[in-house]
Amino acid sequence: MKIIINILKETFNFFCGDWRIFWGVAITLFALELIQHIDTLTFARPFMAIIFLIGLSLSLIVALKREITK
Repeated sequence: MKIIINILKETFNFFCGDWRIFWGVAITLFALELIQHIDTLTFARPFMAIIFLIGLSLSLIVALKREITK
């Protein structure tokens, strides 16, 4: 039972307790908002889903690298 609790704690800390993930998601969403509202960035609108996935993936990769090197 203690192992399950430790796994749940680590999972929570990985997704919710890491500022790298928070800022990565915040910057990604801010970039998407800029693309949506600034007319000179209309060329990037078809790629918004890809930008979203890349931004989130990079945030998770950076956080995972930190967890692995501990």
